[in-house]
Amino acid sequence: MTPVTPAKVAPPTGPLPSALTAGWIFPTCAQCGQTAGESALKVPHPDAPGGMSHVWKCAGCGLRRLQPRPGPDIIGHYYQQETGYNAFEGRRRSARAQVVWDFLRDSFSRPRDARLSTQLAGFAAAPLARWLFDINVRIDGRHGMRVLEVGSGYGDILMYLQSRGCKVLGTDLSPSAAAKAGENGVEVRVGNLVDLHLPGESFDAAIMSHSLEHVPDPNAELRELHRILAPGGLLHIAVPNGAAVRLDTDGREWMHLSHPYHFWYFDPDNLVAMIRKHGFEPLAPPQTTTRHHALGLWRAELRACGIVPATRRLLRFLRGSLSNPQGGDVLRLVCRRVQSVPLG
Repeated sequence: MTPVTPAKVAPPTGPLPSALTAGWIFPTCAQCGQTAGESALKVPHPDAPGGMSHVWKCAGCGLRRLQPRPGPDIIGHYYQQETGYNAFEGRRRSARAQVVWDFLRDSFSRPRDARLSTQLAGFAAAPLARWLFDINVRIDGRHGMRVLEVGSGYGDILMYLQSRGCKVLGTDLSPSAAAKAGENGVEVRVGNLVDLHLPGESFDAAIMSHSLEHVPDPNAELRELHRILAPGGLLHIAVPNGAAVRLDTDGREWMHLSHPYHFWYFDPDNLVAMIRKHGFEPLAPPQTTTRHHALGLWRAELRACGIVPATRRLLRFLRGSLSNPQGGDVLRLVCRRVQSVPLG
């Protein structure tokens, strides 16, 4: 799913707040089922009961979740352009920027028809692609590789993979996103993954790029992905890091908070525990990345709030980064579908 551009929380247009408030729910932990925990961050919202929700840290396993959150009857209201959601706007890169974007993708993916110059330059460009893109799918010259993206938005990465010989399919809850993808020749089906009843073992790779945190039940999503992927198929996941240093230093202004769209904030440990529960095994330990340079953010905050608050936040970020090497903003994991789901 294309990440939501964060904005300051404002009362959404549409139904009266009182009608929306009744639709907010108090979920249990998706990992261990507990309700007990503590607030890691208070997040005001005019529709939430009492005007307040929380990033709630589970007392049992530490998984952070939004508590309370919009329930199934009202969540669609927040996925509208009027409320700041923008995953269906389509590509906004210039033609020149798109050429560079595709070149960097090729340097990592290694499509079969990549030119020799691209293959040679890829040795230098691939590390940049690994840092720049949250999801990198290795094609390695295969033709007809079957790729599914859950929460694909308008299908940006699917457009690239299809142009390199892959057979692609996206899913999204937004009809507008599916329509935009269709304009670019990519099929995106509207609905929850479980409800689409895709054939079993029918894909070689699956992508959840900033979408697992949006789903009401990550367990149902991962169970279905295990059924849909072929044995040995790869699942590529990118989510906001629940252990991010900036979640602590920036609080409600953290760019990946995306309230109230994000329901779950996985850290490296509980993300690995979650995927193993559903028959996946990491290819390597999870990685975290932060693309927004600390000094660049300091300069922006300097203009917004002055030198003293900006410098204090910068120092807190640097101290936190030294003590938490896995404290990047985004958590990435590539895992393989094993033959069977572990019992218990």
